[in-house]
Amino acid sequence: MRNLLSANMARLRKSRAFWVGFFALTALCAIQKAGMAMDPKEVHPLNEAFWIQALAIGVILSVFISFFAGSEYEHGAIRNKAVAGHTRSEIYLANMLACVLAGWILCLGGLLVSLLIGVPFLGVSHVGPMEIILEGICVFALSAAYAAIYCFFAMLITNRAVSAVICILLSFLLLFAGSAAANRLDESEYYYLPDSSPGFGEIDGGNGSEPIRNPDYPEGAERRMCEIVYEATPGGQSLQLSGMLSEHARFAEMFAASCVWIAVFSGCGLALFRRKDIN
Repeated sequence: MRNLLSANMARLRKSRAFWVGFFALTALCAIQKAGMAMDPKEVHPLNEAFWIQALAIGVILSVFISFFAGSEYEHGAIRNKAVAGHTRSEIYLANMLACVLAGWILCLGGLLVSLLIGVPFLGVSHVGPMEIILEGICVFALSAAYAAIYCFFAMLITNRAVSAVICILLSFLLLFAGSAAANRLDESEYYYLPDSSPGFGEIDGGNGSEPIRNPDYPEGAERRMCEIVYEATPGGQSLQLSGMLSEHARFAEMFAASCVWIAVFSGCGLALFRRKDIN
């Protein structure tokens, strides 16, 4: 297991897909922090969208993992590892752990850039250290969840191009589902219409209005389902932790949800990979 992981980390250092993703993510963090610092209309605190890398980590990992794990089928490396005496569980876990570590390195790169640019130009007077730490824990757990999900497909689909398409489409589908759930939850329960329009020469003070129930307001099971999608799915967490949507406070729920995703996809992936024909 240790030898397999060492070999995967050596491959990671030479992976072009990894380094392209690394520089793309750090550039995103640098541009976002520089844009906040140079905004002439508003002063932005450092903790505003501090973990912006959470928004892109799913998409970047979908590309990297599909090529990183899929290339082993293309070159026959998985079959050679099995012939060399490594168990299928060791092969699967070594690849998944390498992808998890790759995701964490990407997150650390974004963190370093955010600190190097954010602290000098945005200051630390409005920073809530505990909130940033809790967000960071959730971001790293989210990255590991994405890695487990994409490894499931990349290790079970022999064709690298097919696994790449599935993983990339899945990354955008998860973001779309999280955004759709957030939009539904943001629906107002009531909206207001003025009682009467002001006459000529009259000014409406805004007091004469009556509440109208919004027919699109989600209630009951529908609202609970939207909350689950928003809080528990990787796409919803990406939007929250990146600061792109409304403020969040349910760190424990998000961390637990990421752990569930890791356990489910790792367990299912191991069970199916043991029975997969890799000859």
